[in-house]
Amino acid sequence: AQTGKWTAVISQLSSVGGSADLSVEVKDEKQSKVKISIRSAKKETRLAWDIVEGRCRDDGTPIAPGASFRRLQTAMDGTAIATVSVPRLLSGKSYYFRVYDPQTVATDGAAYGCGNISELP
Repeated sequence: AQTGKWTAVISQLSSVGGSADLSVEVKDEKQSKVKISIRSAKKETRLAWDIVEGRCRDDGTPIAPGASFRRLQTAMDGTAIATVSVPRLLSGKSYYFRVYDPQTVATDGAAYGCGNISELP
């Protein structure tokens, strides 16, 4: 049986610096709760992010509309945290997350970073 918990890390965000951590857990039958944390990035920077089906560089389809993924604004210390609900991640499927400039179209190539999401055993 799977735990319904998932995790991912982007160890280095290009352009804005810092790193991003993502944790996902089952909320109910239809939804997962996602927490994204940014650390040591440029201060007062706006960031967008999403969760996509597939693996990094697949340029897959986001699992939910862009508005589902709350924009981040880093604080003076370069940190930002957001918690959102998204459609439930399904065991056995591949997902990744990416962090990107909210002024650009979300593509893997234009993203500051991409991290494959691993299901915890």
